[in-house]
Amino acid sequence: MERAVAVFLNTKDKRVSARWNLKLRGGSSIICLVPVHYSRPIITHLEQWASLQRGVFLIGPEIKRVPILLFPDANAMPEKKKLGPADKRRQVKRCGTCSGRKIKCEGGFPLLFVEGHASGETKQQTALSRSKLTIASAIPTNGDPADRFIGYFLLFIQQNQFTASFQGLDTEILHLVRTSPVLYHSAIAIGALDASRRGSISVPKGRESPQYIAFSSYRTSIRVLQASVSEKDAAQRDDVLWGTFFLGLFELLSDSSGEGWVKHMLHGTSMILRLSRLDKNMSSLRRTFYGIFRMLEASRALLYGEATILSEVPWVNFHKKLVSGDEIWDPIEEILALMIRCSTFNLRARQIVSEIPELQRYTDPAVAALGFEGLVIQDAMYAWHAQALSLMSSTSSDSSPLLLALAYYNALLIFLSGSFDYFPYWAAPNAPILPKPEITAHVTAILQLTDAALKTSRLAGALMFFPLRVAGSRAGGKEQRSEILGMLSRVAQRGFVVAGRIRDDLQEVWVERGMIADGKVCTLHIS
Repeated sequence: MERAVAVFLNTKDKRVSARWNLKLRGGSSIICLVPVHYSRPIITHLEQWASLQRGVFLIGPEIKRVPILLFPDANAMPEKKKLGPADKRRQVKRCGTCSGRKIKCEGGFPLLFVEGHASGETKQQTALSRSKLTIASAIPTNGDPADRFIGYFLLFIQQNQFTASFQGLDTEILHLVRTSPVLYHSAIAIGALDASRRGSISVPKGRESPQYIAFSSYRTSIRVLQASVSEKDAAQRDDVLWGTFFLGLFELLSDSSGEGWVKHMLHGTSMILRLSRLDKNMSSLRRTFYGIFRMLEASRALLYGEATILSEVPWVNFHKKLVSGDEIWDPIEEILALMIRCSTFNLRARQIVSEIPELQRYTDPAVAALGFEGLVIQDAMYAWHAQALSLMSSTSSDSSPLLLALAYYNALLIFLSGSFDYFPYWAAPNAPILPKPEITAHVTAILQLTDAALKTSRLAGALMFFPLRVAGSRAGGKEQRSEILGMLSRVAQRGFVVAGRIRDDLQEVWVERGMIADGKVCTLHIS
């Protein structure tokens, strides 16, 4: 079944309607309509996105043949006018859109209606959608001006893909956003923050700025989440899980120190996952969430040199069961498993070495055994690479996940080598130590792959932090350092200001190694 996609509609602008008066192709099930005032660049992006997703835009008379999920303008349905007995003005009970279509106006956000000759299948889907879109009384729905930022939130998650399944998340997550106070306020926070940086929204005099709404909604979401986690079975609720993710995502977008993100990932999301049931037959939303968490948590563990819940035996066994039925080899899943394995090994190796007196480390068999264990992990990486290369010639779909996986592979080889080559207790070939020319080649590969991913894909910029941080630690000269700073600037321009933390870490490394003068400031261009 072909999936319909989001559409901007301005019923008063006939040029827009004429331009998008496309024919409906069979199988489309739902259309999202949001006001055209969100600016031309967003409309252009949606047109491009629909083309890539083989979606269809619908405007005009064809619209009557499908169920519609309508996002009205925040000011479209004002409060009912109170008219006096002698007042001849017509009492307004419907918004302009519903009045023009001569249908009952449910009010609030969203409005769901079906017109015309929908097929039996379509009517069934509409009934299902209607049951799913019950609005919780705790969520403001009467023309709240903040509702306009939901469109920016949906656009943001389309432009920043964390996993392949994240791409089709908008419809499912919208249901949660509209029924969960936690997600509603966190979505408003992300949408408003993104809108404030686009500069594409006007603020009437006396109204709060998008940035103010963003941080106010963030604080509200925090309070609601804190109240929610104390409830029974909170860990089994999808909205609580996604709430911790979106709050952590807001931290990535607003806090350049990165500490808020670490707090949410390590202490918030991990804690809730520990309390949740390990169920192979989890919902699609929870499965998508688990994939995103696994992606970000593997990178966090390597970047910060900390333990992760994903390395614990119950979670390792759970993941094996979860992917055991997958028929297609997934390069991302496999490289993430290697990242978690490498992170766990690195922590254990440091612990073992720290317990052995300095002079004994050169001859202690436990230290030598670590070198051979590292070689086994390195061989697993090379085996992964051989299989990934065989995919490159046969892949006809989106190649961006493979680009990212290859960037991780090159970074992981350097990271593993760094666990040994900074210490005098090991030497090649008894440890996975790479010669300098190979390290240089891997750094070059990371920069090429990351640059391609940033230019040609909608992968979230935060996914680039690990390979760029590793490449920066082994950058060979001013040109490579400039390339890395340039890519970090692009990530920051996409909203992930925590790129500044990576820049600061690299600057310390470069000063320590005499690559740049102490006091010289490396800047990120965000405007």
